[in-house]
Amino acid sequence: MIHEHLHENNNERVFSDTSRNNAEFTVERAEEYIRENKGNVAFERRLTYHATPPVGWTNDPNGFCFAVGKYHLFFQFHPYSTEWGPMHWGHFVTEDFIEWQWVKTAIAPDEEYDKDGCFSGSSIEKDGKQYIFYTAVCGDRQNQAEAVSEDGVAFEKKGIVISSDKLPEGCSVHDFRDPYVFRKNEKYHMLCGSKASDGDGQVVLFESDNLDSWRFVGVVRKDDKPKSGIYECPSFFTAMGKDVLITSPQGYVTEKYRYGNVNSSIYSVGQLDLNTGVFTAESEDEIDGGLDFYAPQTLAAPDGRIIMTAWMQMWGRTMPTASDGWAGSFILPRELYLKYGKLYQSPVKEIEKYRRNGVFYKNVSFGEHTALNGVSGDKIELNVTFSIGNAEKIEVRFFEGENEYASLFYSGSDNSVTFDRSKAGTEISCDPKEKDAYVRSVKLSGNDGEISMRIFLDVTSSEVFINGGEKVVTNNVYTNEKGKGVSFRAYGGEAKILFLEKYDIEL
Repeated sequence: MIHEHLHENNNERVFSDTSRNNAEFTVERAEEYIRENKGNVAFERRLTYHATPPVGWTNDPNGFCFAVGKYHLFFQFHPYSTEWGPMHWGHFVTEDFIEWQWVKTAIAPDEEYDKDGCFSGSSIEKDGKQYIFYTAVCGDRQNQAEAVSEDGVAFEKKGIVISSDKLPEGCSVHDFRDPYVFRKNEKYHMLCGSKASDGDGQVVLFESDNLDSWRFVGVVRKDDKPKSGIYECPSFFTAMGKDVLITSPQGYVTEKYRYGNVNSSIYSVGQLDLNTGVFTAESEDEIDGGLDFYAPQTLAAPDGRIIMTAWMQMWGRTMPTASDGWAGSFILPRELYLKYGKLYQSPVKEIEKYRRNGVFYKNVSFGEHTALNGVSGDKIELNVTFSIGNAEKIEVRFFEGENEYASLFYSGSDNSVTFDRSKAGTEISCDPKEKDAYVRSVKLSGNDGEISMRIFLDVTSSEVFINGGEKVVTNNVYTNEKGKGVSFRAYGGEAKILFLEKYDIEL
Protein backbone atom coordinates (compact mmCIF):
# COMPACT_ATOMS: atom_id res chain seq x y z
CA MET A 1 0.00 0.00 0.00
CA ILE A 2 1.31 3.45 -0.93
CA HIS A 3 0.81 6.25 1.58
CA GLU A 4 1.61 9.92 1.37
CA HIS A 5 0.71 11.94 4.44
CA LEU A 6 0.10 15.61 3.75
CA HIS A 7 -0.81 18.31 6.22
CA GLU A 8 -3.05 21.33 5.57
CA ASN A 9 -4.09 23.60 8.44
CA ASN A 10 -3.29 20.82 10.91
CA ASN A 11 -5.72 18.44 9.18
CA GLU A 12 -4.05 15.32 7.89
CA ARG A 13 -4.60 14.71 4.18
CA VAL A 14 -3.96 11.05 3.39
CA PHE A 15 -3.23 9.90 -0.15
CA SER A 16 -3.31 6.13 -0.46
CA ASP A 17 -3.32 3.49 -3.16
CA THR A 18 -5.26 0.37 -2.20
CA SER A 19 -5.64 -0.99 -5.73
CA ARG A 20 -2.63 -3.29 -5.61
CA ASN A 21 0.15 -4.33 -3.30
CA ASN A 22 3.61 -3.86 -4.79
CA ALA A 23 2.16 -4.35 -8.29
CA GLU A 24 3.65 -3.13 -11.51
CA PHE A 25 2.64 0.28 -12.81
CA THR A 26 -0.28 0.26 -15.23
CA VAL A 27 -2.69 2.76 -16.75
CA GLU A 28 -5.56 1.09 -14.87
CA ARG A 29 -3.80 1.37 -11.54
CA ALA A 30 -3.01 5.04 -12.14
CA GLU A 31 -6.63 5.82 -13.02
CA GLU A 32 -7.92 4.02 -9.94
CA TYR A 33 -5.49 5.96 -7.77
CA ILE A 34 -6.59 9.27 -9.29
CA ARG A 35 -10.29 8.47 -8.72
CA GLU A 36 -9.64 7.58 -5.09
CA ASN A 37 -7.40 10.55 -4.26
CA LYS A 38 -8.27 13.58 -6.38
CA GLY A 39 -10.85 14.65 -3.80
CA ASN A 40 -8.10 14.97 -1.19
CA VAL A 41 -6.14 17.60 -3.14
CA ALA A 42 -6.19 21.07 -1.54
CA PHE A 43 -7.34 23.83 -3.88
CA GLU A 44 -6.30 26.98 -2.02
CA ARG A 45 -3.14 27.49 -4.12
CA ARG A 46 -4.35 25.67 -7.21
CA LEU A 47 -4.45 27.46 -10.57
CA THR A 48 -7.73 28.09 -12.39
CA TYR A 49 -7.02 28.82 -16.06
CA HIS A 50 -3.79 26.84 -16.40
CA ALA A 51 -3.47 23.11 -17.02
CA THR A 52 -2.65 21.45 -13.70
CA PRO A 53 -2.47 17.71 -12.87
CA PRO A 54 -5.38 16.15 -10.96
CA VAL A 55 -2.96 14.74 -8.36
CA GLY A 56 0.74 14.12 -7.94
CA TRP A 57 3.77 15.34 -9.80
CA THR A 58 4.09 16.74 -13.32
CA ASN A 59 6.96 18.15 -15.38
CA ASP A 60 7.64 18.36 -19.14
CA PRO A 61 4.74 18.81 -21.58
CA ASN A 62 4.65 16.02 -24.16
CA GLY A 63 2.73 15.37 -27.36
CA PHE A 64 1.33 18.89 -27.63
CA CYS A 65 -0.56 18.65 -30.92
CA PHE A 66 -3.77 18.84 -32.91
CA ALA A 67 -4.85 15.30 -33.80
CA VAL A 68 -8.08 13.35 -34.40
CA GLY A 69 -10.01 16.62 -34.23
CA LYS A 70 -8.76 17.89 -30.87
CA TYR A 71 -5.91 19.74 -29.19
CA HIS A 72 -3.96 17.38 -26.93
CA LEU A 73 -1.54 18.01 -24.11
CA PHE A 74 0.26 15.01 -22.67
CA PHE A 75 2.80 15.43 -19.90
CA GLN A 76 5.30 13.73 -17.62
CA PHE A 77 3.21 12.47 -14.72
CA HIS A 78 3.80 10.61 -11.47
CA PRO A 79 0.36 10.23 -9.89
CA TYR A 80 1.46 8.46 -6.71
CA SER A 81 3.62 11.20 -5.21
CA THR A 82 4.34 14.91 -5.38
CA GLU A 83 7.95 14.08 -6.15
CA TRP A 84 9.48 12.91 -9.42
CA GLY A 85 9.09 9.16 -9.84
CA PRO A 86 8.44 6.46 -12.44
CA MET A 87 7.18 8.53 -15.35
CA HIS A 88 3.73 8.01 -16.85
CA TRP A 89 2.05 10.24 -19.44
CA GLY A 90 -0.95 12.27 -18.28
CA HIS A 91 -3.40 13.51 -20.91
CA PHE A 92 -5.58 16.62 -21.32
CA VAL A 93 -7.63 17.81 -24.28
CA THR A 94 -8.91 21.33 -24.92
CA GLU A 95 -10.90 23.32 -27.45
CA ASP A 96 -9.44 26.71 -26.59
CA PHE A 97 -6.18 26.25 -24.59
CA ILE A 98 -7.86 27.68 -21.49
CA GLU A 99 -10.28 25.02 -20.24
CA TRP A 100 -8.62 21.62 -19.97
CA GLN A 101 -10.42 18.28 -19.72
CA TRP A 102 -8.69 15.31 -18.15
CA VAL A 103 -8.81 12.28 -20.47
CA LYS A 104 -6.92 9.53 -18.68
CA THR A 105 -3.39 8.34 -18.10
CA ALA A 106 -2.15 7.62 -21.62
CA ILE A 107 0.77 5.27 -20.97
CA ALA A 108 2.53 3.80 -17.95
CA PRO A 109 5.93 2.09 -17.53
CA ASP A 110 4.41 -1.39 -17.85
CA GLU A 111 6.73 -3.06 -20.37
CA GLU A 112 10.16 -4.52 -19.80
CA TYR A 113 11.72 -2.05 -22.24
CA ASP A 114 10.22 1.01 -20.45
CA LYS A 115 9.99 -0.32 -16.89
CA ASP A 116 12.04 2.57 -15.50
CA GLY A 117 9.98 5.32 -17.07
CA CYS A 118 8.13 6.65 -20.10
CA PHE A 119 10.11 9.86 -20.59
CA SER A 120 9.25 12.88 -22.74
CA GLY A 121 8.25 12.86 -26.39
CA SER A 122 5.76 14.06 -28.97
CA SER A 123 2.63 13.16 -30.92
CA ILE A 124 1.54 13.27 -34.55
CA GLU A 125 -1.46 12.19 -36.63
CA LYS A 126 -1.15 9.80 -39.58
CA ASP A 127 -3.98 8.21 -41.59
CA GLY A 128 -6.56 9.19 -38.98
CA LYS A 129 -4.62 7.61 -36.10
CA GLN A 130 -2.69 9.34 -33.34
CA TYR A 131 0.89 8.26 -32.68
CA ILE A 132 2.99 9.11 -29.67
CA PHE A 133 6.75 8.75 -29.51
CA TYR A 134 8.48 8.65 -26.14
CA THR A 135 11.75 7.68 -24.51
CA ALA A 136 11.57 4.18 -23.05
CA VAL A 137 13.95 3.87 -20.11
CA CYS A 138 15.28 0.52 -18.95
CA GLY A 139 18.25 0.57 -16.63
CA ASP A 140 20.89 2.90 -18.03
CA ARG A 141 19.55 2.68 -21.60
CA GLN A 142 17.27 5.20 -23.28
CA ASN A 143 15.49 4.15 -26.48
CA GLN A 144 12.72 5.73 -28.55
CA ALA A 145 9.39 3.90 -28.54
CA GLU A 146 6.01 4.24 -30.23
CA ALA A 147 2.33 3.87 -29.26
CA VAL A 148 -0.77 4.37 -31.41
CA SER A 149 -4.43 5.18 -30.84
CA GLU A 150 -7.54 4.93 -33.02
CA ASP A 151 -9.52 7.41 -30.90
CA GLY A 152 -6.93 9.62 -29.20
CA VAL A 153 -7.80 8.09 -25.81
CA ALA A 154 -6.55 4.50 -25.54
CA PHE A 155 -2.98 3.88 -26.73
CA GLU A 156 -1.42 0.58 -27.74
CA LYS A 157 2.34 0.33 -27.44
CA LYS A 158 4.21 -0.85 -30.55
CA GLY A 159 7.66 -1.15 -29.02
CA ILE A 160 11.06 0.40 -29.67
CA VAL A 161 11.57 2.14 -33.01
CA ILE A 162 15.07 3.51 -32.44
CA SER A 163 17.43 1.59 -30.19
CA SER A 164 20.36 3.41 -28.68
CA ASP A 165 22.46 0.48 -29.90
CA LYS A 166 21.89 1.78 -33.43
CA LEU A 167 23.34 5.22 -32.73
CA PRO A 168 26.48 6.11 -34.62
CA GLU A 169 29.84 6.20 -32.88
CA GLY A 170 30.22 9.28 -30.73
CA CYS A 171 26.65 9.33 -29.38
CA SER A 172 25.90 8.30 -25.81
CA VAL A 173 23.50 5.38 -25.33
CA HIS A 174 22.72 6.66 -21.82
CA ASP A 175 21.64 10.21 -22.74
CA PHE A 176 19.35 9.88 -25.76
CA ARG A 177 15.83 11.17 -25.24
CA ASP A 178 12.81 13.39 -25.86
CA PRO A 179 11.86 12.58 -29.49
CA TYR A 180 10.10 15.40 -31.36
CA VAL A 181 8.46 14.16 -34.57
CA PHE A 182 7.26 16.39 -37.41
CA ARG A 183 6.39 15.99 -41.10
CA LYS A 184 8.01 18.06 -43.83
CA ASN A 185 8.85 17.50 -47.50
CA GLU A 186 6.81 14.27 -47.63
CA LYS A 187 8.87 12.64 -44.89
CA TYR A 188 8.76 12.29 -41.13
CA HIS A 189 11.61 13.68 -39.06
CA MET A 190 12.62 13.13 -35.44
CA LEU A 191 14.80 15.38 -33.29
CA CYS A 192 16.30 13.90 -30.12
CA GLY A 193 18.38 15.27 -27.29
CA SER A 194 21.74 13.55 -27.06
CA LYS A 195 25.21 13.74 -25.62
CA ALA A 196 28.43 13.35 -27.58
CA SER A 197 31.31 11.16 -26.48
CA ASP A 198 33.20 14.29 -25.41
CA GLY A 199 30.39 15.07 -22.93
CA ASP A 200 28.98 17.98 -24.91
CA GLY A 201 25.26 18.19 -25.47
CA GLN A 202 23.85 17.85 -28.97
CA VAL A 203 20.62 17.44 -30.94
CA VAL A 204 20.44 14.65 -33.52
CA LEU A 205 18.09 14.09 -36.47
CA PHE A 206 16.44 10.96 -37.90
CA GLU A 207 14.06 10.52 -40.84
CA SER A 208 11.37 8.00 -41.80
CA ASP A 209 8.92 7.28 -44.61
CA ASN A 210 6.39 5.49 -42.39
CA LEU A 211 7.02 6.33 -38.67
CA ASP A 212 8.23 2.75 -38.07
CA SER A 213 11.70 2.55 -39.66
CA TRP A 214 14.08 5.41 -38.89
CA ARG A 215 17.43 6.41 -40.39
CA PHE A 216 20.07 8.57 -38.71
CA VAL A 217 20.67 11.81 -40.64
CA GLY A 218 23.12 13.86 -38.63
CA VAL A 219 23.91 16.19 -35.75
CA VAL A 220 21.71 19.29 -35.82
CA ARG A 221 23.30 21.23 -33.00
CA LYS A 222 26.54 20.91 -31.09
CA ASP A 223 28.56 23.83 -29.80
CA ASP A 224 31.35 24.72 -27.44
CA LYS A 225 29.28 26.70 -24.96
CA PRO A 226 30.15 25.64 -21.40
CA LYS A 227 27.37 23.47 -20.02
CA SER A 228 26.94 20.40 -17.87
CA GLY A 229 24.31 18.34 -19.64
CA ILE A 230 22.47 17.55 -22.84
CA TYR A 231 20.02 19.57 -24.88
CA GLU A 232 16.68 18.28 -23.63
CA CYS A 233 13.21 18.50 -25.19
CA PRO A 234 13.88 19.73 -28.74
CA SER A 235 11.01 21.25 -30.70
CA PHE A 236 10.81 22.74 -34.19
CA PHE A 237 8.64 24.91 -36.43
CA THR A 238 8.86 27.05 -39.56
CA ALA A 239 7.59 30.63 -39.78
CA MET A 240 8.11 33.41 -42.34
CA GLY A 241 10.48 31.21 -44.32
CA LYS A 242 12.73 30.58 -41.32
CA ASP A 243 13.25 27.45 -39.26
CA VAL A 244 13.15 27.75 -35.50
CA LEU A 245 14.83 25.17 -33.27
CA ILE A 246 13.85 25.12 -29.60
CA THR A 247 15.90 23.24 -27.01
CA SER A 248 16.43 23.15 -23.25
CA PRO A 249 20.15 23.05 -22.42
CA GLN A 250 21.47 22.17 -19.00
CA GLY A 251 24.22 24.16 -17.34
CA TYR A 252 24.68 27.27 -19.48
CA VAL A 253 26.92 29.83 -17.80
CA THR A 254 24.81 32.57 -16.21
CA GLU A 255 24.95 36.00 -17.81
CA LYS A 256 23.63 39.23 -16.31
CA TYR A 257 20.38 39.13 -18.22
CA ARG A 258 20.23 35.50 -19.42
CA TYR A 259 20.53 31.92 -18.24
CA GLY A 260 19.93 32.64 -14.57
CA ASN A 261 18.58 29.11 -14.09
CA VAL A 262 20.72 25.99 -14.24
CA ASN A 263 18.26 24.66 -16.83
CA SER A 264 17.45 27.10 -19.63
CA SER A 265 15.23 27.12 -22.72
CA ILE A 266 16.50 28.71 -25.92
CA TYR A 267 15.47 29.25 -29.53
CA SER A 268 17.61 29.49 -32.66
CA VAL A 269 16.39 31.05 -35.91
CA GLY A 270 17.94 29.86 -39.17
CA GLN A 271 17.70 27.04 -41.70
CA LEU A 272 17.67 23.28 -41.13
CA ASP A 273 18.99 21.11 -43.98
CA LEU A 274 16.88 17.98 -43.61
CA ASN A 275 19.20 16.03 -45.92
CA THR A 276 22.31 16.53 -43.81
CA GLY A 277 20.89 17.56 -40.43
CA VAL A 278 22.97 20.76 -40.44
CA PHE A 279 21.25 23.76 -38.81
CA THR A 280 22.62 27.15 -39.79
CA ALA A 281 21.72 29.63 -37.05
CA GLU A 282 21.22 33.33 -37.68
CA SER A 283 20.08 34.43 -34.20
CA GLU A 284 19.53 32.92 -30.80
CA ASP A 285 18.24 33.89 -27.36
CA GLU A 286 16.62 32.64 -24.21
CA ILE A 287 12.85 32.15 -24.53
CA ASP A 288 11.75 33.24 -21.06
CA GLY A 289 13.68 35.26 -18.49
CA GLY A 290 11.77 34.09 -15.41
CA LEU A 291 12.43 31.55 -12.70
CA ASP A 292 9.78 28.99 -13.67
CA PHE A 293 9.86 28.00 -17.34
CA TYR A 294 11.26 24.82 -18.91
CA ALA A 295 10.87 22.24 -21.67
CA PRO A 296 8.71 24.24 -24.12
CA GLN A 297 6.98 22.41 -26.94
CA THR A 298 5.10 23.79 -29.94
CA LEU A 299 2.23 22.78 -32.22
CA ALA A 300 0.98 24.05 -35.55
CA ALA A 301 -2.72 24.90 -35.20
CA PRO A 302 -5.13 24.39 -38.12
CA ASP A 303 -5.55 28.18 -38.38
CA GLY A 304 -1.82 28.64 -39.00
CA ARG A 305 -0.75 29.79 -35.56
CA ILE A 306 2.28 28.34 -33.79
CA ILE A 307 1.29 27.67 -30.18
CA MET A 308 3.76 26.93 -27.37
CA THR A 309 3.34 25.45 -23.93
CA ALA A 310 5.97 24.77 -21.22
CA TRP A 311 6.39 23.49 -17.69
CA MET A 312 5.77 26.37 -15.26
CA GLN A 313 8.28 25.21 -12.69
CA MET A 314 12.01 24.51 -12.46
CA TRP A 315 14.26 21.65 -11.42
CA GLY A 316 15.96 21.87 -8.05
CA ARG A 317 13.33 24.15 -6.50
CA THR A 318 11.14 23.92 -3.45
CA MET A 319 7.56 23.22 -4.49
CA PRO A 320 5.25 24.57 -1.78
CA THR A 321 2.13 23.01 -3.33
CA ALA A 322 3.52 19.51 -2.74
CA SER A 323 1.85 19.62 0.67
CA ASP A 324 -1.46 20.19 -1.16
CA GLY A 325 -1.20 16.95 -3.15
CA TRP A 326 0.01 18.36 -6.48
CA ALA A 327 3.24 19.81 -7.90
CA GLY A 328 3.83 21.44 -11.27
CA SER A 329 1.63 23.08 -13.91
CA PHE A 330 1.83 24.57 -17.40
CA ILE A 331 2.03 28.09 -18.77
CA LEU A 332 -0.82 29.95 -20.42
CA PRO A 333 -0.18 28.78 -24.01
CA ARG A 334 1.45 31.39 -26.23
CA GLU A 335 1.30 32.33 -29.89
CA LEU A 336 4.78 32.62 -31.42
CA TYR A 337 5.90 34.77 -34.31
CA LEU A 338 9.11 36.23 -35.69
CA LYS A 339 9.81 39.95 -35.71
CA TYR A 340 13.15 41.50 -36.64
CA GLY A 341 14.58 37.97 -36.64
CA LYS A 342 13.62 37.47 -32.99
CA LEU A 343 10.97 35.35 -31.32
CA TYR A 344 7.99 37.27 -29.96
CA GLN A 345 5.29 35.76 -27.73
CA SER A 346 1.71 36.65 -26.88
CA PRO A 347 -0.91 34.79 -24.85
CA VAL A 348 -3.38 32.82 -26.96
CA LYS A 349 -6.18 35.07 -28.15
CA GLU A 350 -8.77 32.73 -26.63
CA ILE A 351 -8.01 34.08 -23.16
CA GLU A 352 -9.90 37.25 -24.05
CA LYS A 353 -13.20 35.31 -24.00
CA TYR A 354 -12.77 34.92 -20.24
CA ARG A 355 -12.36 38.61 -19.44
CA ARG A 356 -14.88 40.06 -16.97
CA ASN A 357 -15.39 43.33 -15.08
CA GLY A 358 -13.14 45.62 -17.07
CA VAL A 359 -11.55 48.63 -15.32
CA PHE A 360 -9.82 51.40 -17.29
CA TYR A 361 -7.53 54.36 -16.50
CA LYS A 362 -5.57 56.92 -18.53
CA ASN A 363 -2.86 59.46 -17.68
CA VAL A 364 -2.42 58.76 -13.97
CA SER A 365 0.70 60.29 -12.44
CA PHE A 366 2.28 58.51 -9.49
CA GLY A 367 5.25 58.82 -7.22
CA GLU A 368 4.98 57.07 -3.89
CA HIS A 369 2.55 54.23 -3.21
CA THR A 370 -0.44 54.42 -5.57
CA ALA A 371 -3.34 51.98 -5.65
CA LEU A 372 -6.21 52.38 -8.10
CA ASN A 373 -9.81 51.59 -7.30
CA GLY A 374 -10.85 48.30 -8.92
CA VAL A 375 -7.29 47.26 -9.80
CA SER A 376 -6.64 44.18 -7.69
CA GLY A 377 -7.14 40.43 -7.70
CA ASP A 378 -5.32 37.12 -7.93
CA LYS A 379 -6.95 35.83 -11.14
CA ILE A 380 -6.57 38.82 -13.43
CA GLU A 381 -5.16 40.26 -16.62
CA LEU A 382 -3.50 43.67 -16.22
CA ASN A 383 -2.39 45.65 -19.28
CA VAL A 384 -0.49 48.81 -18.46
CA THR A 385 1.73 51.25 -20.36
CA PHE A 386 4.09 53.49 -18.38
CA SER A 387 6.09 56.60 -19.07
CA ILE A 388 9.01 56.64 -16.67
CA GLY A 389 9.08 60.45 -16.70
CA ASN A 390 11.87 61.81 -14.50
CA ALA A 391 11.86 58.78 -12.21
CA GLU A 392 14.86 56.47 -11.97
CA LYS A 393 12.73 53.34 -11.82
CA ILE A 394 9.15 52.23 -11.33
CA GLU A 395 7.72 49.29 -9.43
CA VAL A 396 4.56 47.22 -9.82
CA ARG A 397 3.58 45.14 -6.81
CA PHE A 398 1.07 42.30 -7.04
CA PHE A 399 -0.24 39.53 -4.80
CA GLU A 400 0.18 42.29 -2.24
CA GLY A 401 -0.95 41.80 1.34
CA GLU A 402 -0.05 43.65 4.50
CA ASN A 403 3.58 42.55 4.43
CA GLU A 404 4.01 40.20 1.46
CA TYR A 405 4.14 40.81 -2.29
CA ALA A 406 6.04 40.21 -5.53
CA SER A 407 7.55 43.05 -7.58
CA LEU A 408 8.39 44.07 -11.12
CA PHE A 409 10.92 46.90 -11.49
CA TYR A 410 11.60 48.84 -14.66
CA SER A 411 14.92 50.70 -14.67
CA GLY A 412 15.32 53.51 -17.19
CA SER A 413 19.09 53.72 -16.82
CA ASP A 414 19.79 50.27 -18.24
CA ASN A 415 16.37 49.60 -19.83
CA SER A 416 15.80 46.40 -17.90
CA VAL A 417 12.95 44.68 -16.07
CA THR A 418 13.59 42.80 -12.84
CA PHE A 419 11.24 40.39 -11.13
CA ASP A 420 11.64 39.90 -7.36
CA ARG A 421 9.70 37.46 -5.16
CA SER A 422 11.97 37.71 -2.14
CA LYS A 423 9.23 39.52 -0.17
CA ALA A 424 6.55 36.94 -0.96
CA GLY A 425 6.91 35.31 2.44
CA THR A 426 7.72 31.75 1.32
CA GLU A 427 11.27 30.47 1.38
CA ILE A 428 12.24 28.69 -1.83
CA SER A 429 15.46 26.76 -2.26
CA CYS A 430 17.24 26.21 -5.56
CA ASP A 431 20.07 24.33 -7.17
CA PRO A 432 23.31 25.33 -5.39
CA LYS A 433 24.74 26.34 -8.78
CA GLU A 434 22.14 29.13 -9.05
CA LYS A 435 22.66 32.52 -7.49
CA ASP A 436 19.19 32.55 -5.91
CA ALA A 437 15.58 31.46 -6.37
CA TYR A 438 14.03 34.94 -6.11
CA VAL A 439 15.32 37.52 -8.62
CA ARG A 440 15.69 37.52 -12.43
CA SER A 441 16.24 40.37 -14.93
CA VAL A 442 15.81 40.85 -18.68
CA LYS A 443 17.25 43.48 -21.00
CA LEU A 444 14.98 45.32 -23.45
CA SER A 445 15.85 46.74 -26.85
CA GLY A 446 15.29 50.45 -27.51
CA ASN A 447 14.77 53.03 -24.80
CA ASP A 448 12.24 55.81 -25.26
CA GLY A 449 11.14 55.98 -21.64
CA GLU A 450 7.97 53.98 -22.21
CA ILE A 451 7.25 50.36 -21.39
CA SER A 452 4.20 48.13 -21.66
CA MET A 453 3.44 45.13 -19.50
CA ARG A 454 0.69 42.55 -19.94
CA ILE A 455 0.48 40.69 -16.65
CA PHE A 456 -1.49 37.49 -16.00
CA LEU A 457 -1.98 36.34 -12.41
CA ASP A 458 -3.56 33.02 -11.48
CA VAL A 459 -3.63 32.37 -7.71
CA THR A 460 0.09 31.47 -7.44
CA SER A 461 1.47 32.16 -10.92
CA SER A 462 2.54 35.28 -12.81
CA GLU A 463 3.37 35.69 -16.50
CA VAL A 464 4.51 39.08 -17.78
CA PHE A 465 4.66 39.93 -21.51
CA ILE A 466 6.83 43.02 -21.98
CA ASN A 467 6.69 45.43 -24.93
CA GLY A 468 4.38 43.31 -27.02
CA GLY A 469 6.08 40.02 -26.18
CA GLU A 470 9.67 41.05 -26.86
CA LYS A 471 10.50 39.55 -23.46
CA VAL A 472 8.49 37.32 -21.13
CA VAL A 473 9.12 36.45 -17.49
CA THR A 474 7.26 33.56 -15.86
CA ASN A 475 7.30 33.02 -12.11
CA ASN A 476 5.37 31.29 -9.37
CA VAL A 477 4.57 33.32 -6.26
CA TYR A 478 3.55 31.74 -2.97
CA THR A 479 2.41 34.11 -0.24
CA ASN A 480 1.06 33.21 3.17
CA GLU A 481 -1.24 36.22 3.30
CA LYS A 482 -2.94 35.33 -0.03
CA GLY A 483 -2.89 39.02 -0.91
CA LYS A 484 -4.73 40.39 -3.95
CA GLY A 485 -3.44 43.95 -3.93
CA VAL A 486 -1.82 45.72 -6.90
CA SER A 487 0.08 49.00 -6.46
CA PHE A 488 2.54 51.27 -8.24
CA ARG A 489 5.58 53.26 -7.11
CA ALA A 490 8.09 55.60 -8.75
CA TYR A 491 11.56 56.21 -7.31
CA GLY A 492 13.62 59.39 -7.70
CA GLY A 493 10.87 61.31 -9.46
CA GLU A 494 7.38 60.99 -10.92
CA ALA A 495 6.13 58.54 -13.54
CA LYS A 496 2.83 58.16 -15.36
CA ILE A 497 0.40 55.39 -16.25
CA LEU A 498 -0.46 56.29 -19.84
CA PHE A 499 -3.06 53.53 -20.17
CA LEU A 500 -4.32 50.72 -17.96
CA GLU A 501 -6.95 48.04 -18.36
CA LYS A 502 -7.66 45.32 -15.86
CA TYR A 503 -9.94 42.28 -16.18
CA ASP A 504 -10.90 39.44 -13.92
CA ILE A 505 -10.30 36.09 -15.63
CA GLU A 506 -13.23 33.78 -14.90
CA LEU A 507 -13.94 30.29 -16.20
